[in-house]
Amino acid sequence: MSLLNSSHAPQLVSDQGEVRANGWTLVADDEAIGVDQAVLSFVRAVNELDGLNGRYGVRIAPGDDVRLLAPFLSKIALIEVAFPGYRDGRGYSTARILRQDLGFDGEIRAVGDVLRDQLFWMMRCGFDTFLLKDADPAGAITYARTLYKNAYQSAADGLKPVWALRHPA
Repeated sequence: MSLLNSSHAPQLVSDQGEVRANGWTLVADDEAIGVDQAVLSFVRAVNELDGLNGRYGVRIAPGDDVRLLAPFLSKIALIEVAFPGYRDGRGYSTARILRQDLGFDGEIRAVGDVLRDQLFWMMRCGFDTFLLKDADPAGAITYARTLYKNAYQSAADGLKPVWALRHPA
C-alpha cells in the first residue's frame, strides 16, 4: 500500500468542482444499519440488500465482482470504489462496468489514494465524485477537465474520439 498522496484532510468534490459535505457513513459488517445514508461492504450488500428497503451505498474493494450487484442496483444510490494504492487500477474497470455494462446511473465515488493526475481518467470511466486529499480539490477538478481536449477511444463520459472527429459518419 502506498503512502497517501497528501497531508490534507480528504474533501468530497464532484466532477464539476463542487466541494460538499459527505453525508454517507461506512457501516461495519457487524454493526446495525441505523443511519440514513449507510455504506455497506460489498459482501454485506450482496448478502443483505435483497431484504432491505431504501437506498444504500456500497463500498467496492479491488477484486470484488461488481456484476453481482446487478439485481440490487435499484436499491443503491452510491457506489464507493476503493483505491488502496495509486498503482491499483482495478477501480477504473469497476466504474466502466457499472456505467457501460450495468447502466448504473447513481453516484460513483473514488475513495482512498486518489491523485489529482488520475481525475481525468477516472471521470472518463464514469466516476462523478472523489474523496480527494488535496489542498485545492476544486482546482484539481478544473485541472483534470482541461487536461486533454480529445481522446482516442470511447468511454463512459461520452467524449467523441479523435477518429470520429476526423471521419464523421
